[in-house]
Amino acid sequence: MKKQLKAILIIIPLLIAVAISLTIILPYFKQPSHPPPSKGLVYIYIDSSIYNGLTSEIQQYETDVNTQGYDTQIINWTSSNVAILKQNLTNAYPLGLEGAVLIGNIPHAIVDIWGQYASDFYLMDLDGQWDDLFPPYGMPESHSNGTGDMYPEIWIGRINPSSLNNLNHTQAYKDYFARNHAYRISTLTRPHKALLYIDDSWSQWYDEYLSNFTAYTDIDCYWDNSTTTPTNYLNNLTQNYEFVHILVHSTQQDHYFGIGNPPSEGYVNYVNILNTNTAPLFYNLFACSACDFTSSNNLGTQYLFSNSSLVVVGSTKTGGMNMYQSFYDELKIGKIFGDALKTWFRDPNYGPYGPWFSHQNSMGMTILGDPLLTIL
Repeated sequence: MKKQLKAILIIIPLLIAVAISLTIILPYFKQPSHPPPSKGLVYIYIDSSIYNGLTSEIQQYETDVNTQGYDTQIINWTSSNVAILKQNLTNAYPLGLEGAVLIGNIPHAIVDIWGQYASDFYLMDLDGQWDDLFPPYGMPESHSNGTGDMYPEIWIGRINPSSLNNLNHTQAYKDYFARNHAYRISTLTRPHKALLYIDDSWSQWYDEYLSNFTAYTDIDCYWDNSTTTPTNYLNNLTQNYEFVHILVHSTQQDHYFGIGNPPSEGYVNYVNILNTNTAPLFYNLFACSACDFTSSNNLGTQYLFSNSSLVVVGSTKTGGMNMYQSFYDELKIGKIFGDALKTWFRDPNYGPYGPWFSHQNSMGMTILGDPLLTIL
């Protein structure tokens, strides 16, 4: 018994010594932990005239984008010269720039290619050639490959309520960033369900449009000419859809339902959108000029700053996103809106340079809202 006790008294100190040694030595054998690789660099431009009033909102937004895996740089922007802005973006591209979020009255380009209109594509295509053929008008009339190609290198998104005269702009910014954060932390949600609304001029191809809407399997599709009316559409906007894609004739301020001008079935205008308790989070407007953010009370901006909206995709000119499967294929696998739009531009079969679509109809495509959001 005495020998066993003696052995125990010898073993216990040895075990304690071994344990202490392991706590010192083992950390040196552990694999060092590394943060996940960055998804790239995002520039966040803030109009200097609104910067001080949105400090906490911008700080939260930057934190959210960092949490998403991107590096960020906040830029307090003062210049009204779009060429300076484009050079700033071009200089950042070799540093890993993926895209830019433009908050407030950040400059935009006006191009004169199949009409005059605002074109954020000018800021997205950094290595294409944009030529002013008739100086000193100061706007490009020609677009070609230049030193690279005619595709976008980066994405752009605009968040700016200043074209609306029916709401307080400062509060609109605050409300937008509050719901943006709420969506990111999953306190603002909708069922994963979409509305595809096809007015009369496109109704005969409803099956093709439906099959290309690949990001969703639960889709309500309205295409019957007797059903697609202003009242029916507005009623549907109060339903809990996550995404709405509409094909309808439009101006900057009005959707035209039916055939003819004036439209046979009536209008939905920006006031109707303002006064409707809209529930969807995301919109794709195949609606001519509806996202012309330079136009007072344009529909795209009205959609964006109404209730729960987060992103509106559309055109500043005639046309929009027609053959759109590649865009929705990207959203389906969790890509951000900005990357999905870039992929659509580069799709050789159905994108704006493919055989089924006209290049001219893509030049006004833009994202109003946060291009870093996803539907998953």
